[in-house]
Amino acid sequence: MKKIIYKATAVSPANIAFIKFWGKKDPEINIPFNDSISMNLSRCLTTTTVEFNSSYLLDRIVVGGKEVSEAKKERVVKILDQVRKRSNLKLKAKVISKNNFPEGAGIASSASAFSALALAASSTGKLSLSLKELSILSRHGSGSACRSVVDGFAQWQVGDSDTTSYAVQIAAPDFWELRDIVCVVSKEEKKVSSTEGHGLATSSPYFKTRLKILPEKISKLKEAFFRKDFRTFGQIVEEEAVDLHMMAMTSSPPIFYWNEGTMEIIQAVQTWRENGLLVYFTMDAGPNVHLICLKKNVAQVSKEIKKSKNVLFTIINKPCEGSCLSKEHLF
Repeated sequence: MKKIIYKATAVSPANIAFIKFWGKKDPEINIPFNDSISMNLSRCLTTTTVEFNSSYLLDRIVVGGKEVSEAKKERVVKILDQVRKRSNLKLKAKVISKNNFPEGAGIASSASAFSALALAASSTGKLSLSLKELSILSRHGSGSACRSVVDGFAQWQVGDSDTTSYAVQIAAPDFWELRDIVCVVSKEEKKVSSTEGHGLATSSPYFKTRLKILPEKISKLKEAFFRKDFRTFGQIVEEEAVDLHMMAMTSSPPIFYWNEGTMEIIQAVQTWRENGLLVYFTMDAGPNVHLICLKKNVAQVSKEIKKSKNVLFTIINKPCEGSCLSKEHLF
């Protein structure tokens, strides 16, 4: 019998959320409680190759050279199964994936991973998905992944169903010369995953209050963004990061993602601003800090970071395109 093989590779960026999503209204299909806004990160990339092959007896998932745990495998197979169903494929698959940045450390590795998986798997399965459909499929693996499929700057519209919760572009990568400098203070996988954190979000006494003020905050952030008012934009981004971690720290049980390096950078940023260097911090669910600045200030911010005793290395990102196919397979 002739061997049947379908194969494709995709590359996708992580993204940094300016307006966060924390807590899921429907955890089964990752529908959030609120809209979120993000920027793709040009140098935080996941490459994933998917091959459906008639000779495979089981699905095999390898990330960073290691077989994944059963829990992580389930999330990947969930995407594969949707592709198999929609493309009428009955073949098992091998998935090989690698990141060029630390995984599970608060740099949105699940966003880049599942957006890359969704594009590679659907292309392998001979599906021609619209950007909306690809965003929805990515969301089933990881909520924030739905934003990584979109070029540049994205807004994830909360929606009220599986078909209405997806990301749309609000600006192209070249709209504004923002830069994101990731200060890596820990390469270790965080002890409490984002999935666990989302599950505890509603136990914070501040959760409902935040939802009430978010529509106005989103409106003000978008207004500052489109005016390119960096000072106002940065202040809102920074406040939003603190709000996210305040909810984590006040959930039951509390979650503490910050470490000594996190606090060092936060305090340094405040000092730099007092001295006239315009830069703001934000974080996802992890200890590593993202510094948001304008392109013209990257050299000075980088110079200041080098004085830190806790920063292991930095990753300098600019806004970039979303998920795309590659001809360079991993196997």
